[in-house]
Amino acid sequence: MLKKFFSSSITHKMSRRWITVIILLTVLITLSCSLTGSPDTGLQQTKIALEVQMTSLAQQSGQGSQMTAAAEQANQIAQDAQATLMAQQATQLAEQATQLAQGQSQTLSTEAPPIVTEQPPAANENLVNNAELEARIKGAKILLFEDLAGQKAMGIYPIRYVKEALDMGGYSYKDDGSAQGWFKDDLLASTKWDLIIVSSEARTRIQGEYFQYLQEQINRGAAVILEMWYLDDVVNGKIAPLISKCGVDLYADWATPDSLALWPLIPDHPLFNYPNSGVSLRKTAPFWDYEHGDLLKLTGSGDATLLLGTIATNKSDHGTLVSCYNGRVLIQTFCTHDYDRGNIEALWENYVYYVLKNKFTSEP
Repeated sequence: MLKKFFSSSITHKMSRRWITVIILLTVLITLSCSLTGSPDTGLQQTKIALEVQMTSLAQQSGQGSQMTAAAEQANQIAQDAQATLMAQQATQLAEQATQLAQGQSQTLSTEAPPIVTEQPPAANENLVNNAELEARIKGAKILLFEDLAGQKAMGIYPIRYVKEALDMGGYSYKDDGSAQGWFKDDLLASTKWDLIIVSSEARTRIQGEYFQYLQEQINRGAAVILEMWYLDDVVNGKIAPLISKCGVDLYADWATPDSLALWPLIPDHPLFNYPNSGVSLRKTAPFWDYEHGDLLKLTGSGDATLLLGTIATNKSDHGTLVSCYNGRVLIQTFCTHDYDRGNIEALWENYVYYVLKNKFTSEP
């Protein structure tokens, strides 16, 4: 009996020790699997083997029901421990995600936007286009007829104000002077002129067929500046189609006015401000002692705009300078040499730039 008692006691003690060891090992294995996130196959097999061993020991000691309950208790402890660990890990991950989001938000709110060091393509293209336009203006093919060249007027040989303006602007041009034959040949030649200037200020007059040639050149895309003080004498002649399409007609003869002062009807117009500004035709220097010019009126056709006139507030008649044909044509009906040289030369330089710019910007 005593031997059987001691044997049973030892077996019971060993069983309790084994139960404790197995429970601890089960918990550790379960925790290990949870921490790694993907349980190892070997560890899972070890866990199964331990559970089998526990069941075997329980059967050997005659305490199967107690051992089974202990095993279930071990499993429950392991599951509870695993759930607790997973909850802690989830909480930690949530905290880390919140901290990361806050850090990114602070970074976004405190970081300065990137500095753009290059000009937008559109701005670069505009710069290129402007440079090309300026080059085309300065390289334009210009034909000049100025009938005061070599002509004695009012007892002297007048300075050629139009030629001076072209030189001041740095333009190249073919100068036909007062030679009407040369001028006719150039108008009829195959040369594609960008600008044709007719300053018919002397009393020789450009008229008749020349207006037809000018109209043809305008139709081909050329810019034209026409100075003539005698429109009243030729208005019903071959110039009629040209001025009709422009949108102006004769308003009155301006032969012997009390004052030669002229006023800009649109002071901020580009023609009065580039490349020269502050131009004034109120400072006069009468050169001719008769027939100073004519006055124009709008007809409502064409695209004519009166730019200079004898009445500052009247923009429909009493005009002496008109722009038409999309700004490619200027018609001046007063005498250039009746005005201060510095101002009139500056104005002529503006004329040239204005019509050439309109010509080249309107071309496809």
